[in-house]
Amino acid sequence: MKEPTWEKCHFFSSRRCPQHSTIDKAYLIPQLLPPSDLKAAIDTCDQCEIYHKEKRKYRRIPRPFRVVVSNKKPKRNIEGTIVDVSVKGALIKLDNWIHFNKEQMIDLKLYYNKAISGKEKINVVNVSGKIKRVAKEKQELAIMFVKDDSVKKCANI
Repeated sequence: MKEPTWEKCHFFSSRRCPQHSTIDKAYLIPQLLPPSDLKAAIDTCDQCEIYHKEKRKYRRIPRPFRVVVSNKKPKRNIEGTIVDVSVKGALIKLDNWIHFNKEQMIDLKLYYNKAISGKEKINVVNVSGKIKRVAKEKQELAIMFVKDDSVKKCANI
């Protein structure tokens, strides 16, 4: 069976969907909706112009992880925050800017909090990535993970 469009839609996951309440019902409780309502939600989502203009293969989820980006030559560490993350990559907003190149390999340290029996523990995930897009004016990097299993687990994707 084909995966519903809202499963991959970053507008729905970030609550910017123009039909969010309708799609939300279809996503959360499809078995309680009459088949006609479910079909209407699927048709609405499939025809969404916003989604098709910025269609992405994997759903992006906002997760405000702190991150340290390290380039290999010259060896420098830059801190930043992940704007959103998917199973294959992330958009990172850097605190300070240094020059990066498209297709450059970088190392990332993701810091996330995990509650364990009333206590909060900070975990670190190390992962490598390849820069796919550089936006100097916004101080953002779009990266693709080289190894993504640990990122997927900590982001609850």
